[in-house]
Amino acid sequence: MKSAVLLISVLTLASCGSDGGTGGGGYGGGQASTSPEAKGKVVDVALVDFAIQPKAIRLEAAGTYTFKATNDGQTQHALEIEGGGVEEGTDTLGAGEAGEVTVELAAGEYELYCPIDGHRDRGMEASLVVGG
Repeated sequence: MKSAVLLISVLTLASCGSDGGTGGGGYGGGQASTSPEAKGKVVDVALVDFAIQPKAIRLEAAGTYTFKATNDGQTQHALEIEGGGVEEGTDTLGAGEAGEVTVELAAGEYELYCPIDGHRDRGMEASLVVGG
């Protein structure tokens, strides 16, 4: 009986630990963190008039990632992820709105950009490197 109680205590303590994410913390550095609502790791991205922040994102390993895009600008924006056979994006987001897109990413290079007419040409693009 004591061993069963000890085992339950150890399992309970183990489940209270860190989620293993890198913390995220806004736009700085494009680090991924885990989120119970999203699938995989979450990468926070800000869409502003007319840039994507962070400008460069590096993810350590291939896997499933959910990009959470927040429109911090005054005009409509969206986030598109393209490369390595992936072409997925969020819906169009009004000022202050947020949206998510979940993608399976292999090691390689990808482009992030706003697909709304003319926005990419005005600087709304960023680079994404997975692995390596």
